[in-house]
Amino acid sequence: MRIDVHAHYYPERYTDRLVDLGLNQARGAGQSPDLSSRLKAMDDTCTEVQILSSAALDTQVRNVEGAVEAARLVNDLYAETSQQHGGRFRAFGWVPLPYVDEAISEMQRCLDQLGFAGICFPTLFHERPLDDKAFDPFWGEMNRRKAKAYVHPVGSHSMCHHGMGDFGLHTAIGSMAQVQMAAQRIVYSGLSARYPDIEFIFAVCGGYLPYTWERIRRNLDRALTLSAKDAVGGGFFSWIKDTPITIDDPMKPFRRFWYDTSVQDIPEAMKCVKSSYGVDRLLLGSDEIFASLVEVVSYIETNPYLTAEEKRMILDENAQKLFRF
Repeated sequence: MRIDVHAHYYPERYTDRLVDLGLNQARGAGQSPDLSSRLKAMDDTCTEVQILSSAALDTQVRNVEGAVEAARLVNDLYAETSQQHGGRFRAFGWVPLPYVDEAISEMQRCLDQLGFAGICFPTLFHERPLDDKAFDPFWGEMNRRKAKAYVHPVGSHSMCHHGMGDFGLHTAIGSMAQVQMAAQRIVYSGLSARYPDIEFIFAVCGGYLPYTWERIRRNLDRALTLSAKDAVGGGFFSWIKDTPITIDDPMKPFRRFWYDTSVQDIPEAMKCVKSSYGVDRLLLGSDEIFASLVEVVSYIETNPYLTAEEKRMILDENAQKLFRF
């Protein structure tokens, strides 16, 4: 089954309500409920299912009542969309973190009542990383359910560095940095080891992760072989003792994650993927509405760095193995 795991849809009712709740950046971002052109692209590429998410747009309402209302609204709209189109569209739900109790309740509703594919996360909630210890009860419940966690950047320069606030740098390079930061923090904090039954999926191929794979490995090798007192700037690597990372294969935790293919402007990305976490962890992801499903499928089908078997795995097998729709 061909499944596109990376697709955005912002119903007008949702974005209008976000504006009412104080998120002016959502003004004008709403989309028509007519998804006929999207369905045509899916048919043209033999894509049976597209998983929708509300990530990328900053939808974080800064009070608990508004955050809960917004999350419930978009999740209800996604459930309606899925029902109206016979399951061609599935969804990653949205939860109102950092409000942990409310987030657990909405996550349970998404997975138990609405039948969603998993939960979508920005790389930070109100400037707090996903590995914030206060979120542990939420991750514990996700782990108990063996749920899927889809991590996607949010279009805000402050998520990485305030210098990215100009010239569109927050999306051109900041989005990639956000995703890599999230993946490394989830490993280094021990979050993925404490909750091993959560299936983490990272957008945009894991950001810069496949390109900086060897640099990260070398950094971890140094951390594991040098004591804190011997490291430059004493204590620089002291955090390593509390992680599940081992000297024999320090990059192993990253190969447990899943990644999507929404890097269709960089053919060489697949070469880096093959030498890092491997194509068996790669899922078809288009980044609709910001990119084209037709283009990303063509990108995989014509990529000179992939064998026919690898193309089949990415397009038709890996996501089905993960989601079992």
